[in-house]
Amino acid sequence: MAAKPYHHGDLERALLDAAIDVVRSDGIAALSLRDLTKAVGVTPSAAYRHFPSRDHVIAAVAMLSREDLARHMLAARDVVPARGSAQRRSVARFEAIGHAYVEFAIAHPTVFEAAFTACPVQLERTEDPRAWEVLTLAIDEMTLAGAIPASRRKDAPIIAWAGVHGLANILTGAAVPPGMEADGQIAAVVKGIYRSIS
Repeated sequence: MAAKPYHHGDLERALLDAAIDVVRSDGIAALSLRDLTKAVGVTPSAAYRHFPSRDHVIAAVAMLSREDLARHMLAARDVVPARGSAQRRSVARFEAIGHAYVEFAIAHPTVFEAAFTACPVQLERTEDPRAWEVLTLAIDEMTLAGAIPASRRKDAPIIAWAGVHGLANILTGAAVPPGMEADGQIAAVVKGIYRSIS
């Protein structure tokens, strides 16, 4: 597509939408600021007003990807039925976000990879929602409901995160052990995490 002045809308959003499309189809390594400007029909100099470097695009796409993951976790948490004891419900909500984390990685492996791509650029915008906060709120809910002891609260988030993130990387990697069935493994790991912190 020939470059042309951009006159019709939010250029920053258009560039990010194009970047997310690239990530979904080809992965974050395929991102090129020059290619993005061609895709939306602007000159590179126009894009540099919003993204001074490729790293700025990567940082923004990584944040959007993490927010997408967090929304997926929240949606899974929020459909847990409001029945039974507070303790049982808090555990069900915790398990739902663990399942959602790994399921997101399996369904969107290139977006999941982008979410955790290291980047030297720090953005001014605050991440919202944050997957880490979704997790810590779920653990706080379990603590208040008596599903886990208060003495385990401090270490529980990193134990839980390491468990689901590790499984997500295994199931989206090139060396998945033979015979490993995702749903069963997710359930086993998430229940194992709960046992380890309760």
